[in-house]
Amino acid sequence: MFLLLHLVVNSINTEQKRSGAKMKAKKLIGCENKLGEGPLWVKEEQKLFWVDIEGRGIYELDYRDHSLKHYPTPKRPCALAEKNEHELHVIFEDGLYVWDKTQNDARVVDRVEISPGNRFNDGKKDPWGRLWAGTMNENGELEKGSLYVWMEDGTRRTVMEDVSISNGLAWNKRAQTMYYIDTPTRTVYQFHYDAKTGALANEEVVYTFQEEDGHPDGMTIDGDGNLWIALFGGYGVAVVDPWKREWIDTVEVPAKNVTCCVFGGPDGDELFITTATEGLQEPDMVEYPDSGSLFHIKVHRSL
Repeated sequence: MFLLLHLVVNSINTEQKRSGAKMKAKKLIGCENKLGEGPLWVKEEQKLFWVDIEGRGIYELDYRDHSLKHYPTPKRPCALAEKNEHELHVIFEDGLYVWDKTQNDARVVDRVEISPGNRFNDGKKDPWGRLWAGTMNENGELEKGSLYVWMEDGTRRTVMEDVSISNGLAWNKRAQTMYYIDTPTRTVYQFHYDAKTGALANEEVVYTFQEEDGHPDGMTIDGDGNLWIALFGGYGVAVVDPWKREWIDTVEVPAKNVTCCVFGGPDGDELFITTATEGLQEPDMVEYPDSGSLFHIKVHRSL
């Protein structure tokens, strides 16, 4: 069992620079999500799916005509992954389900006995189809969560314990490295990734954000291997070069709580960004009335 070590590397921060011209995302869909999360681009359908965890719903946006569908769910959906033409894997608050999008019906695959006060949070499939997802404590207690992986044969493994808020996941193009965020540490970690077994080794710190930057949340990766990291409380998406271990660019978002992002569009060069109204006070909503919306920007990087 692999235990996540919470490392604080203050000496690295003095060397870290934020450079590059800032990009600005614009509102695409005004959906007023309480906690928009987990955007998933399905290339074959030219559709974007995402969830509103606290709003208990799944959204489907058709890129071709911008038509939007909303599917209410009885439980809180936390993350999505592709399965087949008619179904998606959905990580609900208590485990893994298969959701039939034609019927808006979910069937349980693996309900996980998680600790009281915990729920699932972010999740994603690796390049080999293994589904990763982690938990968090809803009462703010630290190191109460875990990171799990469902293998190709459907068996579940516990990969990490003592996680606080399991969040962003990404793999590089050669799938030799996995990147991972445990939000309260404000740190992006990297691990050597064994493609055959899914095992992790050699934990290293890629980047640690400062308090004024907000908290790193969801994450995606581009074709150059740069990490695009949503900043909850940070008004944007940070682009981090994991080799140089530098913050090299920023996508500004006119919303305080930025939660996750994914590349999509016909050419894979469009970034879709989810946001949240959760935790905002009235002055925040006055200043950033589009909080909770889906944002979008065309960039010069892609998958």
